[in-house]
Amino acid sequence: MNRIRALDEETVNKIAAGEVIERPASAVKELVENSIDAGAHRILIEVLEGGKSLIRVTDDGCGIDPLDLPLAFQKHATSKISGAEDLERICTLGFRGEALASIASVSRAVEVRTKTREAPWGSYLRLEGGRTAETKEAGCPAGTSITVWNLFHNVPARRKHLKGAEAELVHIIDTITELAIIHYDIAFELFSGQRTHFKSTRSRSWEDVLTRVFGLKAVAGMAPLQASGRGWRLEGMIGDVFSLRSSPDRIFIFVNGRAVVSRPLSAALREAYRNIIPAGKSPIAVLSLEISPEIVDVNVHPAKREIRLLHENEICLALTQEAARVLSSHARSVAAESLKRGDEIGAGEETLAQNIMQRTLPLESTEEAPRDESTPPRDMRPSLKILGQINRLYIVAESEQGLVLVDQHAAAERIRFERLTEQYQKRSIRQELAWPVTIELSAGEEVMLSSWKEVLEEIGFEISSFGGRAYSVRSVPALGGGIESAESVYDLLKDLFQRGRPAAESSNRDEILKLLACRGSIKSGKELTLVQMKRLLDDLGECSNPLTCPHGRPVMVTLDHGQLERLFGRR
Repeated sequence: MNRIRALDEETVNKIAAGEVIERPASAVKELVENSIDAGAHRILIEVLEGGKSLIRVTDDGCGIDPLDLPLAFQKHATSKISGAEDLERICTLGFRGEALASIASVSRAVEVRTKTREAPWGSYLRLEGGRTAETKEAGCPAGTSITVWNLFHNVPARRKHLKGAEAELVHIIDTITELAIIHYDIAFELFSGQRTHFKSTRSRSWEDVLTRVFGLKAVAGMAPLQASGRGWRLEGMIGDVFSLRSSPDRIFIFVNGRAVVSRPLSAALREAYRNIIPAGKSPIAVLSLEISPEIVDVNVHPAKREIRLLHENEICLALTQEAARVLSSHARSVAAESLKRGDEIGAGEETLAQNIMQRTLPLESTEEAPRDESTPPRDMRPSLKILGQINRLYIVAESEQGLVLVDQHAAAERIRFERLTEQYQKRSIRQELAWPVTIELSAGEEVMLSSWKEVLEEIGFEISSFGGRAYSVRSVPALGGGIESAESVYDLLKDLFQRGRPAAESSNRDEILKLLACRGSIKSGKELTLVQMKRLLDDLGECSNPLTCPHGRPVMVTLDHGQLERLFGRR
């Protein structure tokens, strides 16, 4: 018969580590938050192999007293609270005393060098497998430096499920970016080997770090936001309707200085943008909520990423109203300035503007004029009689076999995919832009760009550094108008980066070509003329595989005469 038994300390620490330390970025976050709580003005973060082989966090904070140093790595030993009553008024980032013990228990070794400002010398501590291996006096500057070697070396299941070094590095960059935004009064630097991935300077405002994250142009369009209520105060910066993203990953939310995920607050912000930005787009924003510790629970999840607010509805309503007011005020201001400057475009100016618009050579777009009817007939031309369009989605045609329904987007994807493939094989896919466009990438996106650079060049992209986070795009794949603007280039790259790095056994060219084909294709919901429908079906008839799109979905469905008769009870 099994008996209940108390687990040993090593097992308990490993269980806690599984809850608190999910990946290298989690360890970095815990160590950096300790540095912030220590009053650091400058924090250096060094990682190797995405933090899997080495993490080193060095700060100029208050340091750890030699007598306290061994206690720092004991379970639930903390300087942040002294009793249960303190849980109701927590003002620090870390408080449970789990992080250092958890990190040490799942690392091959941890080394600490620390010195308080008053002490004549510093202290050195080395732990192996979570147990103290060496302590001694050491010469070091005021502050603390903690080095973690081989994270999860004794937890193979966790290490096995970590992603590649570059993917883990992206998570670390995202973590440091969040911390640098809200703690703009601290200088952060993240580097790996000789390369610096993120660097910010001490500042009295958000402006410097937000410029590094969003880019100068986006920050220029951001406006301040403020609201307050019973026991809480909200402030932040929200972007205008021209600074949009394809996903909500550029909405940063902080509660009492801690980066959190809050669906209610995110939804409240997006509600203010409803009906003024396209569906599927998301604004950029930074929201900082200072709230009395008694009315917020930050300990809902072990990673402290989720929160629970007591006055959630009140705060969300105030956020929506204030954001809507700021956006309205900003829009009126921009309109007033335009009228004041006399920016109305006359007919002659409009013609000139149209003439200098960015253009690439067309890839036989369906928007072209119909071909001369003297062109030799194609296989599909005499066999299909076009009847119309349903829901601006399906082309309806009649053939000798019966009724044919064609998915216009899937058909356009197939056509463009095969043409792109042919162009790639002929090495004629590259199309220079008439004028280069400039895009801004985050630090994490820069890492992914370096991974995809070779493949991107092969399929027609020419992207070069333009200084800071800016990149100049001089050429793109010839899509006939599919990607010409900075936004369209950025959106395409972001979709590509979300797939991760290219697989070692494949260049992933086909996957990119599919993505490009989808980007440039006729969309569902677009109304087509009979000429455009006819042209689309003609081009589809020339494809090698006209029955499915590049993703394997059907392009057309045929209801033969027998099926039609059965539907109407004639059989």
